[in-house]
Amino acid sequence: MTAEATPELFNIIEEKGIAEVSLKETHGSPKAVFGLWMAANIEFATLTTGALATGWLGLSFSAALTAIVLANVLGCLILAFFATFGVDYGLPQMIQGANWFGRIGNKLPSLLNFFGGFSWFAVNTIAGAYALQYFFGGNLIVSVVLLSAVQIAIAFFGHDIIQTAEKYLVYVLTLAFLALTVVAVKHLGLSVPANVKAEAAVGGFSGAFMLTMSIMVGYVVGWIPYSSDYTRYLRTETNAAGVKKTVFTHAFAGALISCVWIEALGALIGASVSFSKPSDLFTAWMPDWFKIPFLIAVILGTIAANIINIYSATLSVLAIGIKLKQHVAALITGAIGTVVSVLAAANFITNYENFLLVLGYWTVPWIAITLLCHLTTRTSRLPVSAAFCAWVATIAVSWPFYNQALYTGPFATKFPQFGDATFIVSFVVAGALYLLLSRPAAATARVPAV
Repeated sequence: MTAEATPELFNIIEEKGIAEVSLKETHGSPKAVFGLWMAANIEFATLTTGALATGWLGLSFSAALTAIVLANVLGCLILAFFATFGVDYGLPQMIQGANWFGRIGNKLPSLLNFFGGFSWFAVNTIAGAYALQYFFGGNLIVSVVLLSAVQIAIAFFGHDIIQTAEKYLVYVLTLAFLALTVVAVKHLGLSVPANVKAEAAVGGFSGAFMLTMSIMVGYVVGWIPYSSDYTRYLRTETNAAGVKKTVFTHAFAGALISCVWIEALGALIGASVSFSKPSDLFTAWMPDWFKIPFLIAVILGTIAANIINIYSATLSVLAIGIKLKQHVAALITGAIGTVVSVLAAANFITNYENFLLVLGYWTVPWIAITLLCHLTTRTSRLPVSAAFCAWVATIAVSWPFYNQALYTGPFATKFPQFGDATFIVSFVVAGALYLLLSRPAAATARVPAV
């Protein structure tokens, strides 16, 4: 049964929460997802992600670019496909899993996605705060708090304000980062050699390449548990296939272009500096006339990414089962993200690399199982959810392949040349376990229970 339209608070603050979008509430253009995903990734944290490949792991620019392209093609294809789920179900991404992972079981990935959301908020806020401190001096923590306040204020109003903000921010961000690209290529060229010493520290070229792939995959898959949140208002009973095709095409293009471009730019710049914190990417060769416009772009890019992070983390709070008004949950999520930003500001690069890897440890097996649940009709061989059991079991058996500062598993220790192979292993194992623990069922309605 389709839910009735939900009135907005004061006609501007979204109060839909995690309820199913009714046909009366549907609105928006499927082409808008292009600008949304472009704006979300044309920002300083994406630049910093790319810089890890060369400035931290030591790859040459050509090798880094290859890893960036491969990782993002794979990741963006999945993100774009998940974005079409919003048209199918009219529900936020995480709540869709209640029918597959069980009402209770689905609370755990929702909780982890909540943690991921405010952690991403912290990552982006810290990167933006470093930029503010670099140009204006002052206290890093004050910059964190000021940026947080602006981002929380926008996310407080909900879906439509976020869509509008991304629609216009993408133009400013594209122009600013195009200018930076021209300046960087003119100054640095495109021939950047490998740092053999840095590569050797992570298992040589193959270890550095695989770690780069894992980090870039970790970055893009971090968006996937959010993807339906921005397409659920496109739910339709008319030409659904056409709408889904448009959503897929534009989401893929927006995410792929922005991620590959900005990460490649970060890899180019990262190879030219002593890279230990984000502000190191503001190099001496950057012309004076460009510094203030670029600072503005960094701040706007931080906002563009984080209003999405807060909004989707807020929906995850509600998916856990916590009874709050949506705008109140947004304020609480933003406040938690601000506290995490303050605590994590030191040792940013190490913390960031670890975060990207750990994020993928739960997300990748969840993706594999959710894909199978969406594409097939199966029933559990167990008295509990096969999807949930396969997901938890995969996370439990993947530890030997972990390769990051918090913990290095025995396989990664013995074979560092494989980098962090957790993503590949967990994707395959999760899918295989789900198929093993479930059996084909008669076709039934696949709309997740809420």
